[in-house]
Amino acid sequence: MKYRSWQLKLKQLAICKTLLATLVVSFLWIPVQAQAPKSYTNWYFGDRAGVTFNGTTAQSLIDGNLRSAEGCASISDENGQLLFYTDGSTIWNRNHDVMPGATGLGGNSQTTQSALIVPYQNSTKQFYVFSLATQNQNTGIQYAYVDMNLNSGLGGFTYKNKPLLAGATEKITVIKHCNNLNHWIITHDFGSNTFRVYLINDNGLILTPSLYKVGSTHQTLAGAGHSTHQQNKGYMKPSHDGRKLAVAVSDSIQGGFLEVFDFDSKTGAISNPVRLESAETVGAYGLEFSPDNSLLYLSTMFSKKIYQINVASLSVNTALTVQRQTNYSSGVGALQLGPDNKIYGAPPGEDYLLTINQPNQSGTGCGLVSQAVNLSGRKAMAGLPFLIDEVPMLPPEVTISLKKPGGCNNFLLESKLANLDPNYLIYQWYLDDVAVAGGNKSTLSPTKTGTYTLKVRETKCQDKQKTSNAVRVVLVEVNPTAKIIPDSCGTFLLNAHASGGTIQWTGVGILSPRDQLDSLTVSKITGNQTYRVRVTDPDDATCFAEKEVTATFTPPSPFQFASPTRSGCGDTLTVQAIPTTDWTAFRWQLPDGTSITGTSILARQSGQYQLVAFSASTGCKSETAITVTLYPNPKLQLGPHQVDTCFANINNGYVELNAGLIPDATYTWTSEGKTLGTAQLQKVNTYGTYAVTARTSAGCQASDSVRIAAKCPPMLPVIYVPDAFTPNQDGMNETLVIYGSGAAQMTLIVYNRWGEVLYKATDGASSPSGWATWDGTYQGQPVMSGLYVYKLDGKGTDYPESFTKEGIIEVIR
Repeated sequence: MKYRSWQLKLKQLAICKTLLATLVVSFLWIPVQAQAPKSYTNWYFGDRAGVTFNGTTAQSLIDGNLRSAEGCASISDENGQLLFYTDGSTIWNRNHDVMPGATGLGGNSQTTQSALIVPYQNSTKQFYVFSLATQNQNTGIQYAYVDMNLNSGLGGFTYKNKPLLAGATEKITVIKHCNNLNHWIITHDFGSNTFRVYLINDNGLILTPSLYKVGSTHQTLAGAGHSTHQQNKGYMKPSHDGRKLAVAVSDSIQGGFLEVFDFDSKTGAISNPVRLESAETVGAYGLEFSPDNSLLYLSTMFSKKIYQINVASLSVNTALTVQRQTNYSSGVGALQLGPDNKIYGAPPGEDYLLTINQPNQSGTGCGLVSQAVNLSGRKAMAGLPFLIDEVPMLPPEVTISLKKPGGCNNFLLESKLANLDPNYLIYQWYLDDVAVAGGNKSTLSPTKTGTYTLKVRETKCQDKQKTSNAVRVVLVEVNPTAKIIPDSCGTFLLNAHASGGTIQWTGVGILSPRDQLDSLTVSKITGNQTYRVRVTDPDDATCFAEKEVTATFTPPSPFQFASPTRSGCGDTLTVQAIPTTDWTAFRWQLPDGTSITGTSILARQSGQYQLVAFSASTGCKSETAITVTLYPNPKLQLGPHQVDTCFANINNGYVELNAGLIPDATYTWTSEGKTLGTAQLQKVNTYGTYAVTARTSAGCQASDSVRIAAKCPPMLPVIYVPDAFTPNQDGMNETLVIYGSGAAQMTLIVYNRWGEVLYKATDGASSPSGWATWDGTYQGQPVMSGLYVYKLDGKGTDYPESFTKEGIIEVIR
């Protein structure tokens, strides 16, 4: 059928198949800057028309063999070389020859989206090709698998005519999985509101879809008389970031609406329908998102208008008028974003394409050009090839800003995100690098002064985390503290920790101008002392913060000497301070002005000794003093400690000993435990040792002694050893007693008849009472009566030589 007759037939039947067949828009992410650079540089569409983007501008191609009223698809390799193109029924290779066996694929050139090419796992050699029939056909949706390694690189089938779905609308699209490797294939059932979402992963096409019953039913409507019209026509396309899905629905006569859904590229879920149905949506057909996804462009079958729609509000911004050239069609066909970030439109029956040069620009400034690309005599129809977006892995961006809605300390921190999926976000606010409890939303009402940041984590296909800029928030706030200053004994540092206003302290010891400082010190705190601080907004006196803080300090009790001793006898006196749990260190100041540290000192002079005790735990000190009075010990002057004399040769018969004159002292002379006198002078007339003690009235004393030794001519010792004794327990003569004079250092040894030592005694000395020695026993047992030999060695008191006396002793029992 020729296009002119086809148009007349459409008019006669009042079925806008013209527009429907002339409107081909693919719905998928297409942020041109994000799609594969060369895979979509060659387009074949309409009546043997084509365009290439391999140059600096779009240029026409006239070598194509495709003739389609609506749907079509093209694919090139990574270098921009054509691989193949299709109308959903036939596939042509890069030489524009029919690929072997590539006919009868099930599609129809009068189906809105009759063909869809999907690279398998981003391959440049293997592709899924989906074909859609019209509602009147019974082939539904079929798919084939093309391998470009076959037929010497011209491509061939691995398989074809695989059924996917029967009874679908004329809509099919593809969205990249968030892993940028797999793909979601999306169709819509006719007669219901059901979307079918299929996954292509490393196992190939998964034939069991996920079903999402959401949005409007696409159905058959009753017309005038007995006529009916079906809601089949119109494109289904995604936003270029894969987060939105737009569906244009129209029938062949007069109705139409637009619906936009949320799409989850991780799970394939479709949700949250928003519907626009107005005069602008009658005959809704072509769709395309702006590169930044903020605007949606809609063409219709019945109007030479392209409507710019705000995606956020789904409201019409403006209507762009396309210059009418012929009467072939009353509407505008497919809209498609090109590799150059311009949106191209297909006016059915015209030999040019229209463009929107700045599609991100809201309003008429977007730059519609009705006759932008000359097709060199070939004709555009309703379709343009669909481009699959390569979703870029753009770096996430998080920024926060501060707003003040009004009121005391009423602030709001807001976040702005880019390149993050809001469905997979975890928020955490931080104040001075510390996580804010409950701060897990996109906004935060700050309750404290400080520096705020926001960390946002996206847990979609990969774990992303981004930290925002820092924003300083200053509230009218005060949080006073009282901190004791170490080693200060009750001096505190008061800190208001105030912000946002003027400070005013009140309390004991705080005077102007110190009362307006953020931090200051107060001293001599004992017990509890409360201070109040207020911060007032300088621009609003009704906005203030006020709090109290208490300084608490208990000083230790003054240090006390453990011993009351204040004086003593002698030239020095040790004075000691005993540490306690409160007082641990000490410093002394001596009467001469010098200082010494330590727990004790040796006082060498009388006077007052100052003591400062220190408390390591509180920093306090305690001052006290002790008076030390030293009483020197008396000094005796006896002279030589031994006096050699001979009483027999001196006239008066005595020696006078002189202890020396000691003021305020009494004397005591003793010898062999007997007191002899109490005067400074003492007369002695016998040999021996004499001691004297002098005591002052302060109780201090000193002692000394002297030995009076004989200096008479030497005399031999006289020793008498009895020749017998009777140790028979009768109480008489039980012990051998040796008598003598002039002898000292004697040793007695007794032997038995065999020369064994039975008894030995040493250090004996002669005395008038005798030297008691052997009791007649050996090893604790009485010896037998009989004769025993003895030997007595000794030394004389006056006579310089030693002597020995030997003999026999008889033991009588």
